[in-house]
Amino acid sequence: MKVSVIISNYNYARYLPKTIDSVLAQTYSNIEIIIVDDGSKDDSRDVITKLQAKAPNQIKTIFQPNQGQGGAFNAGFQAASGDIIAFLDADDIWKPEKVQRIVEIFNTSDVVGVMHHLDIIDADDKYMNNASTQGPKLSEDLAKVVLNTGNAWCFPPTSGLSYRREALEKVFPIDPIKWRIWADGCIIYCTAFLGKIKTLHENLGSYRIHGANNHIGQGVATKEQEAKAQAGIEQTNRYINEFLERINYPTRVDLSRNLQYRRTKYYQQGKWNSREVWAISRLIMGWSFYSWQERVYYLTRFLFKSGKFLARPAVNTESTTI
Repeated sequence: MKVSVIISNYNYARYLPKTIDSVLAQTYSNIEIIIVDDGSKDDSRDVITKLQAKAPNQIKTIFQPNQGQGGAFNAGFQAASGDIIAFLDADDIWKPEKVQRIVEIFNTSDVVGVMHHLDIIDADDKYMNNASTQGPKLSEDLAKVVLNTGNAWCFPPTSGLSYRREALEKVFPIDPIKWRIWADGCIIYCTAFLGKIKTLHENLGSYRIHGANNHIGQGVATKEQEAKAQAGIEQTNRYINEFLERINYPTRVDLSRNLQYRRTKYYQQGKWNSREVWAISRLIMGWSFYSWQERVYYLTRFLFKSGKFLARPAVNTESTTI
């Protein structure tokens, strides 16, 4: 079983050598590496050329004008010849047994995808307080998870994703404009409806946080970032449902089930709405990603914050223009 590793790079020359070395050091040998440089402005081209010289029969290189992550993934997938396609960010690294482990799963089950979590490291390869991307335990019926949560995010990042070629052939090419960033989300959500997805609760690599990347848990969002995130969730939902229509899937994803989206939208409106308070309270108490203690905590916090809206004077939002 051949494994193609797609690496999308943009200005990560500093990290690329360790990333590529972590693939070359895998205990599983039937691997090809496809590096797609997405119009980098640093010395990535020179670094990639030198890396390719280390394993010319194993490393393919593609240099293209900047198109974003979606465009880079399209180019990488088109060049890939493996039975299994694995994705690796240009600033992350894998543990030596990572590919062997996922191949074992693909060889012994009928899953169409395997996901795993990663340790979190900084720019200097230091582990960050034993942190990892570990999240809630997910069943192999990922479609049910997506439908029940209105596409809420609860998945590993790019470097923890791998899929059978035949599944990705139904997903690619992806829209490079809509998925200029966060294209891994497109892949996760679409493949969820193509078969079973196995999530390994093993950290088989390291996810790097260094300040120049779009990483998980970036702290308190500004209003502009919040609005952008909400728009991204809406776009994702439209894209998923368009995909489901294309593959004749009988159900559609309902964004009203997305707790993060609905709660944020309510906060943005800034006024009391008893119907929304009741609906969001029910979502919180039924949220499968929360423990019972977390449900009580987040419900209390939500009600306390919502209660403040009652104390505010009504704001006239009608236009004053004629």
